[in-house]
Amino acid sequence: MRKSFDPSLYLVTDRSLSRNRQITEIVRQAAEGGVSMVQLREKDASTQDFLQLARELKALLAPRGIPLIINDRMDIALASGADGVHVGQRDMPVEEIRRLMGPDAIIGLSVESGEDAEKANALDIDYIGISPVHVTPTKKELTRGLGLSGVREIVSRSRFPSVGIGGIHKENAGEIIRAGADGVAVVSAICSADDPCLASSELAETVSSAKTGRRYSRVLSIAGSDSSGGAGIQADLKTFSALGCYGMSAITAVTAQNTMGVRGIHPIPLEILEAQIRSVLDDIGTDAVKIGMLHSSELILSITKLLEEYGIKKIVLDPVMVATSGDLLLQPDAVETLKEVLIPKASLITPNIPEAEILLGRSLPCQCDLPQAARDLTDLGCPAVLLKAGHLRERELVDCYYDTESGCFTELPSDRLDTKNTHGTGCTLSSAVASYLARGVPTGEAVRSAKSYLTGAIEKGSRYTIGHGHGPVHHFHEIWR
Repeated sequence: MRKSFDPSLYLVTDRSLSRNRQITEIVRQAAEGGVSMVQLREKDASTQDFLQLARELKALLAPRGIPLIINDRMDIALASGADGVHVGQRDMPVEEIRRLMGPDAIIGLSVESGEDAEKANALDIDYIGISPVHVTPTKKELTRGLGLSGVREIVSRSRFPSVGIGGIHKENAGEIIRAGADGVAVVSAICSADDPCLASSELAETVSSAKTGRRYSRVLSIAGSDSSGGAGIQADLKTFSALGCYGMSAITAVTAQNTMGVRGIHPIPLEILEAQIRSVLDDIGTDAVKIGMLHSSELILSITKLLEEYGIKKIVLDPVMVATSGDLLLQPDAVETLKEVLIPKASLITPNIPEAEILLGRSLPCQCDLPQAARDLTDLGCPAVLLKAGHLRERELVDCYYDTESGCFTELPSDRLDTKNTHGTGCTLSSAVASYLARGVPTGEAVRSAKSYLTGAIEKGSRYTIGHGHGPVHHFHEIWR
């Protein structure tokens, strides 16, 4: 009979991180604190020492009902009576491991992509290890981790329980669970802790709370309504839903528009807009705010005041000025108010090139102008800028992300697709960033994940025909579960 197991808190040992303490003592304390599985990983030990330690841990863990998994070494697993083995993509084939270990053994397999996860669905394994979620010193050969978007993709494509590993600690363990993983595998967060028992207890509580107290990540969009459904509030709500967030709205204006253009704009009375925002924040609250179409100075001033009053910190501002069709959406006198009042309150602004040209008062005719433009835009007071390159003519689009806190400049390239279905791309991208921020993802990673989401939405949307002009992207090409 296949052994049962709970992957919620999975300890992976590492002698180099144990601060010269005995592995058996760390594991004993961790077991008392609440770890549910233990993987013994010994990269440098002799076979004899590895086997002796495995036997000691098996004797320690068996009475507590905690499975012992051996990393890579099936011979050690067999000789020690361990409960199973964990292997990587380039280790012994799983079919051979199952044949030799028998039907009752727990077999785990590391996967590094959605493709790996789908291939693993045909194998006789028991769980997958999603690796690495974040880059750690033990993975020096890697420059970036899978991130939450990678976790979500792999979980959505796998039929097995999943455990995230790589750079996981108390502060981010919950978000891995909320991204869909069944458990977290930790190394230094327990092995290097002053008190492994306390560290394990805190991690176990974090995981348990994330599992039993799951709540929506909430995002409020303050933007205009698009009657054709491709942009504005409608695009924002679709994006929030696709990325697993609970979307709310405060409508700034009702537009009459379709894929061909904007036929009319009716501003919502200021007192009604303010009532919408207060109604949402007084009851539900929000984890992030996305701001889109703001047509007047009065509106900008009112929204800024409310954001300050409610202490909203995660604000993504898409400085919408011109629609895809070329129609003007922001009154000229409101540009200065936007620059002086609201942009300094934003966490991130996401202008396209025409919008950046208006904000900077100069033209940006080529790709080489964008890095400096992104830096100059932060002089308006926002800490980060994502400058979108879609209006250039190059075959490769290279969006530019600049973060003042780190001083880092990042290029985000993507191939240009031959499609006219680009209505609402700016709304979709900024809403995707806000969704990831609401889920606790750092800004830089949120931008990269949002860019990946939008690229897929454009590619999938290019296969459809809606209307006679600029059609929408496919917001639900990726659905977080």
